[in-house]
Amino acid sequence: MSLSERFITPECFPDNVVAYTSTRCSGVSGKATVESNALVNSIAQENDSGNDYVGFNIGAHVGDDIKNVSDNRARLPCSDKITWLEQVHGETVVTLPASSIVADASFSSNAAHFCAVMTADCVPVLLSDRRGKEVSAIHAGWKGLEANIIANAVAHFSSKPSQLVAWVGPAICGECYEVDASLADKFSHYKNSVKQKKETGKYLLNLPNIANLQLARLGIQHITQSNLCTYCQNDLFYSHRKATHDNYGATGRIVSVIGFR
Repeated sequence: MSLSERFITPECFPDNVVAYTSTRCSGVSGKATVESNALVNSIAQENDSGNDYVGFNIGAHVGDDIKNVSDNRARLPCSDKITWLEQVHGETVVTLPASSIVADASFSSNAAHFCAVMTADCVPVLLSDRRGKEVSAIHAGWKGLEANIIANAVAHFSSKPSQLVAWVGPAICGECYEVDASLADKFSHYKNSVKQKKETGKYLLNLPNIANLQLARLGIQHITQSNLCTYCQNDLFYSHRKATHDNYGATGRIVSVIGFR
């Protein structure tokens, strides 16, 4: 995995595959263009809009100025090939090109159509076969993980799961995602994914680990974790939970993209 100011590039995929996750750095949202992550926090302190959009926000549904979002999206590699989904925390996977884009994952075997999912704490999962001819991008929050959206996406591939490569991108980590007992109980059967906080009676839920376990159970052997936390590293990423804790009304989104040449 390589990290620049603007993009994180997983190195686990075939050479002909284009895959990356954006950061919040070097964008036009907020009061000024942000050219380095060192400026994000200082500018955010001056942001009087009540929202945390400063930087490279690509979410058009969060209240940011649409012109800024469009400008940011145009800066993405292969931006003209990306299909933007209307994500609803569901289990639907669409094959591109698609007549409906209401979905939380997409699959493509067409070089003209790149898959993409937006996140701000949920887990982005990128998949490719070892030939680099089929790809998928998955938005996996706790609802999607409970509904087995990863399995739904894997089912679209003609290759066997053992021939797939997976990358689990930046998401809120298991030390930052505090949940109540009822939500923790939904995932209690996933090893090392739930930890109780005795002092508060709350639980910590590890969504990236749950995604990893689901991928492995499906037979995918080559899985790479980014080990990057959107909450811990709010200077690099947008985090819905961090924005809520900081009393912002809304926050931006990063995007994870995959396609092939």
